[in-house]
Amino acid sequence: MTAPVLAQLIERITGLAIDRGGVSVALDRFVAERLQVLRLARVEDYATLAADSGSVEQHRLIDAITVPHTWFYRDPEQLRIIEKLLVNAPAGPLTVWVAGCATGEEAYTLAMIGRRAKRPLNVLATDINDAALAAARRAVYSALAVRDVPDADRRWLVPQGPDFAVDKELTADVTFLRHNLVDAPPRAPRGGWDLVVCRNVLIYFAPTPAMRVFERFGRAVREGGSVVVGASEVVLQPPAGLELVSSGNRLVLRRPSRPTGTSALRPVARPAPPPPPPPDPAPTAARAAHESDLAAALARGHALFERGDIGAAVPVYDELARNHPSVAEVWLFLGIARYAHGEAKEAAEALRASLCLDPTLWPAGFYLARAYERLGRRADALQQYDRVAVDGPQPLALRSSSAIINELRAFQHDFRAAARRLASERAASSRRPK
Repeated sequence: MTAPVLAQLIERITGLAIDRGGVSVALDRFVAERLQVLRLARVEDYATLAADSGSVEQHRLIDAITVPHTWFYRDPEQLRIIEKLLVNAPAGPLTVWVAGCATGEEAYTLAMIGRRAKRPLNVLATDINDAALAAARRAVYSALAVRDVPDADRRWLVPQGPDFAVDKELTADVTFLRHNLVDAPPRAPRGGWDLVVCRNVLIYFAPTPAMRVFERFGRAVREGGSVVVGASEVVLQPPAGLELVSSGNRLVLRRPSRPTGTSALRPVARPAPPPPPPPDPAPTAARAAHESDLAAALARGHALFERGDIGAAVPVYDELARNHPSVAEVWLFLGIARYAHGEAKEAAEALRASLCLDPTLWPAGFYLARAYERLGRRADALQQYDRVAVDGPQPLALRSSSAIINELRAFQHDFRAAARRLASERAASSRRPK
């Protein structure tokens, strides 16, 4: 287990909580290797070395724990909301800050959307990971990374052997810069950003640093501008100066402006303030007790589900999701239970949150595809089936144990085969003449 002194250092310099999104696993492996290479006896000695701001070792540490995982046109539903914001923005070139851009796919996706919507964009994409930024500037991606790009935007991808390079005309719309989200925001060209996009980043932050980042976003966006975060991140209380607005079944943070007409977005009630964050880092014994309580609560939900009392299992999982919003496994079983209970829309929301927290949790992708089918969203369902079929099942590392999990593991290859078959059938169906 990672020494508390290193966990504290990482939270201080990056805002990241090591117990979220598998960070601790990557960290333990990296530190073990560095202790051997540097011939250090204790993790505390390594923490002292890595504490030197701007040092090569600190950059190595940051790169090791912020390994990016993304692709073009990730979460198309939310991208449709972003396109609506761009179309309805005031006339003229727009400034967009993509915070936590990883290897650049999202920044180039927004540039594609801007071109298609005929809205000139000046995109600044930032990240703390040097290796990811180098890949973003190269702008060469695998076929897997570009698999969801619509046919209308394929013209921006130039075949380069087995890979695809982003067209030079489009890369001119995007600038990449190293930036740490715990620092002051980069200055916008005209004093405030029209749009700030930070998706699936703050779920890995400790609560206090995350709220500070939200506050910085609130100060960085111009009057009438918007902040878009990941599907599972908008549960936080908006900072002063921003309001929650709804568009479809998604939420956006907006800095209000003086009304000049009818907005496409509807204000929504501010949620109650979240409970104060627990002391961090927790002592080992307290952390173990926390994990034990979580596993026990999951087991109660599983027992109800396995007896067929799904109506009683849903509120158990629902309460767990409220109390443990950063645990992907909780959202997974809430989504499966809601799907089994006939609540397809609510199931899709929970399963999307699960995938945001852990993109390798393939059962969430499979059930999300099934939920999309029930909702009549065939294109979205096909994309999810394709993802399961292409990515393949990863080993499930879960906190709880039950017959549900055993069945998921036993039939994971059947799930992948079913995903391939359904994706193939739907693709063939879409090609048939009407």
